[in-house]
Amino acid sequence: MKVNRFEHKITILYTLIGGLWILFSDKILYSLIIDKAKLSDYQTYKGWFYVIITAIMLFFFIRRHLKKQRDSKIVLREHQNQLEDLVKVRTELLELNIKRLKETQAHLVQTEKMASLGILTAGVAHEINNPLNYIMGSYVGLLRHYKENTFSDYPEQVGKLIEAMKTGIDRSSAIVQGLNQFSRKSDSYDEDCNVNEIVENSLTMLHNLIKSQISIEKDYNDSDIIIKGNVGNLHQVFINILGNAIQAIKSEKGTISIKTEEKESEVLITIADTGVGIPKKDLKKVTDPFFTTKAPGKGTGLGLSITYNIINEHKGKLEFESEVGKGTTVRIVLPK
Repeated sequence: MKVNRFEHKITILYTLIGGLWILFSDKILYSLIIDKAKLSDYQTYKGWFYVIITAIMLFFFIRRHLKKQRDSKIVLREHQNQLEDLVKVRTELLELNIKRLKETQAHLVQTEKMASLGILTAGVAHEINNPLNYIMGSYVGLLRHYKENTFSDYPEQVGKLIEAMKTGIDRSSAIVQGLNQFSRKSDSYDEDCNVNEIVENSLTMLHNLIKSQISIEKDYNDSDIIIKGNVGNLHQVFINILGNAIQAIKSEKGTISIKTEEKESEVLITIADTGVGIPKKDLKKVTDPFFTTKAPGKGTGLGLSITYNIINEHKGKLEFESEVGKGTTVRIVLPK
């Protein structure tokens, strides 16, 4: 659609009025003025009359045009204010929704952690009971030697009893330390995290779930790997992944391999199992919330989803490779 702009309109109008005035004003003036001597004065009056008339016409024309512009600006300003109010309301709603999502995510993380603790409770009770039996048996033996005053008669046996007590105490201490690290609640991602220690703590808590036919192969980095992150959340990451690896091994014999590597700007942790594997069609969905390949009642479908979010919050990457019948490899990349 062709649009005539304001400057074009006013130019056309001015040219049209001027042309008509030139064509007809002189003819009318010559026909009305008999005294030609006074014609020059009337020509001057005619010029002023033209100037005044065109000025009045242009004034009303320009005022009409500017009024439209002012009205448009008022409407535009009102619309802009409405948009600003709408954006403000939408922003507040978005911030509220983000806050609710964060609260929901935190609640889901805590729920999954409590579910994991529930699964670990029976195993931990059994694990603690074993070293306590070491301590109790050694205590009874030492008490008997003490009552009979025969310490010096059986130094080797007494030494073994004391060593058994130390083993039981160290084992109990390791289990309790692992639980404390796992259950600690902190929003900070600036804690010193010893990767090898966290993996080892996770294995300690899962020890009772590891079947006798499962072999754990460890290939840790020669020196401790310390990164900045959240200690409790990283415990949950490795407990979820190692727990899945344990559950995936259903055959008579299986292996879980754990390797930690420190590179120039990142840390790589590889956990591979020889379990049942994951079908290719499901591999891309394993981190989706509530997706699970486990039987009903055996999993919430939140473990790997929460693991993925925790790794993202650490600015890391989580990668999966799997083949049905051969096993699954999980790679965790974390920045130093």
